[in-house]
Parts: sequence; C-alpha cells; structure tokens
Amino acid sequence: MTNLEIQAFLAICKLKNISKAAEELFISQSSLSARLKTLEDELGYTLILRNKGAREIALTPQGQTFYTLALQHQEIERKMKNIGKTDITDELKVSVLDSLGNYMFTHIFEVFTRKYPNIKLTIQDMEAEMASINIICGRTDVAFSNADIQTEQIISTPFLAEPYAIVTALSSDLPDVVAFDDLPMDGEVYTSWSVAYKYWHRDTFGTDYIPRIELDLMGQFGLFASEPGRWAIIPESIADNITVTYPLRKCKPGFTVPDRVINVLQDRDKTKAPNVVIFLDTVRQVLSETVPGVRLL
Repeated sequence: MTNLEIQAFLAICKLKNISKAAEELFISQSSLSARLKTLEDELGYTLILRNKGAREIALTPQGQTFYTLALQHQEIERKMKNIGKTDITDELKVSVLDSLGNYMFTHIFEVFTRKYPNIKLTIQDMEAEMASINIICGRTDVAFSNADIQTEQIISTPFLAEPYAIVTALSSDLPDVVAFDDLPMDGEVYTSWSVAYKYWHRDTFGTDYIPRIELDLMGQFGLFASEPGRWAIIPESIADNITVTYPLRKCKPGFTVPDRVINVLQDRDKTKAPNVVIFLDTVRQVLSETVPGVRLL
C-alpha cells in the first residue's frame, strides 16, 4: 500500500463523502475510488460499505480498525519527517466543531499562537465519535464537542454554556422578544446543534413538524436566514457574528430554550498535559474577556 492510498482512505473518513474527499485532494472521483479499491484489493477486505442512496459513508468493522492504524501510521510518518527540526519545540492538536472554530475560537487561536510561538497548533474539525478515536490513538490532544462521551479512556467535562438567540431578516415583523406563537412554522432554518437540542426541538415543535430547510454548513446560515420570512434558532455567539455580516437582527426567545453546552473530551491519562492545560487556560481567559454571554463551567 502507498501513502496516497492511505491518504485517500483518511480523506473519505474525514469528510464521510467520496466526492468531497476527491475535491479536497484535487483529484477526480474516479481516481479516488480507484485508490480505495487498490487498497482494499491489497488488504483483502472491504473498508467502506457502499450503500446506494446513503448521505454519508460507513466503515466496516475492519475499516474502523484500519482507520485507527492509518492515523497512527500518518502520525509516525509526520514525526519521522520532523526529526531534526528545532524551530518548533512542541505541538498541540485541537479539534473544534465548525460552529466554534468559525465564530468563537478564532481569536482564541490567535492569542494562543502569539503567546506560545514555539508550539505548533493543529486545528481539526471532527464530530465527537471521530474525535474520540483520534484522542485514543494520539492524533488529537483535546476536543470541544456538543456530545458527552465517557469511556474507559475518554473523559468528557462540561466546559461552557451559552444561550440561544433567534435571528431573522431586518425586514422581519418578529418582535425583539419572540413568543413561540410568533414564529411562522414554514420559515425555520434548522440545525441540530446537539442531541439535547434535537430532543428539545422535537418535544417543543412536535414530532410531525418538519423544517423546510435544514443546514449542516455554518457558512450558509446568513444567506438563508436573511431571506424574507425566514428565522433560525442559533447559539448567541454565532448570532452576534452573522448579524454584523448579513442583513439580520437578533431577537430573544420569549420561551425556554436550554443553553448550549460544550464539553471537553480528553484522554483520562493526559488531562494534565502541559500544552492542554495552558490552552484551556487561554480559552477561559479569552472567552471571559470577549464573549460575555458565555458561562464557563
């Protein structure tokens, strides 16, 4: 097997979609599929289930095991290449959700890299399950997630909480404090922010309610929510950012929406790792100074 084949497999696992993985690697989808088939033929077993119509790929049991080993292989290769380099003395690998990385952690990363120039900061974007696998195999040092995962090796600690806000177009008739009955049900731009939020939304809106628009990409929120008649329930830190960029205004829910809780996932044996400790301290300091709506837990 070659590094190109392993790289192709890891890209598919990361993006959970063959066409997106091909775009990231700047190759055609057929070339990526060929690399994957060559790898599977050499290994003698299937790595990825090919279910027609599925939105995301799924790994076979053998594929899950191979994924962990592939990450370890990639990390070993990186360390071998870095032997003899003295400009960077240490490294920290942090995984954050897309919504955190784009709207809350940008300034945190800037402060950290400026304060600790000898630490190489690697920023990742992974869901909780993938981040946990990466922590176990040493690919990730600390992850910020909306999921609470506790295993023999992974510890999850509540880190911060923030309220939700409602955003809608500047031309919207919604009041500054929005009652539930004020919301036009056909205008929601929905995202499942967490399992807890999903259950709250189902219980509040009803099991028969289906949002007209559901988004996974944070970059699309401002575009859709600013259309006439649209609205979205989003974390306040995101609302504060996109109302500056898009013709949107922020409203307060006049009904109870449980706070968004972000957990820190770590290896149980590495919670006192120096780089992790100073990074978490930096996060607390920057958030307390710049994001007043956030409660540190």
